[in-house]
Amino acid sequence: MDQKTADALNTLGAFLGKKDIESLTREALQNKYGFDQADVMVLFGGSVPAGADVLAEAMKEEVAKKYIIAGGAGHTTETLREKMRELCPQIKTEGRSEAEIFNDYLKTNYGLEADELECESTNCGNNITYLLDLLGEKNLPFGKMILTQDAAMQRRMDAGMRRYGPKNLTLINYPAYQ
Repeated sequence: MDQKTADALNTLGAFLGKKDIESLTREALQNKYGFDQADVMVLFGGSVPAGADVLAEAMKEEVAKKYIIAGGAGHTTETLREKMRELCPQIKTEGRSEAEIFNDYLKTNYGLEADELECESTNCGNNITYLLDLLGEKNLPFGKMILTQDAAMQRRMDAGMRRYGPKNLTLINYPAYQ
């Protein structure tokens, strides 16, 4: 790949990987938004294990009151299963949702686990709508929400939440990588 192509891909990645704060810390939240803890942080499934690493760090920093992983089985699931078999062969991946796989990765590598899992969604659109259903069913407040996803999908998840979520939502984007 030549430098011009690499630069173009990096520009596209920076645009798609919408990042609202430089670090996922309580101090960064306080400095930008005037609060030091979100109501909920959501990791959306996909094929990038780095998302679980970001979630683990956020959990250690206590940037949210609740942590959710959303993701059933869709077009990225088999790639995630393959990557997880390489990284953590002890994690069972066959027939399991992205949320379950990511949660087992958290348990295995960090001794942590999400508060809730949404395991039925199959695409970005119903990742959002099923997440909203789960939040309603569990009666979880979510006026301040952090979203984490593969950088290539971050802006799309933001748009979906802005379309289907409440209008007064404080939405904070933090992609799994950039």
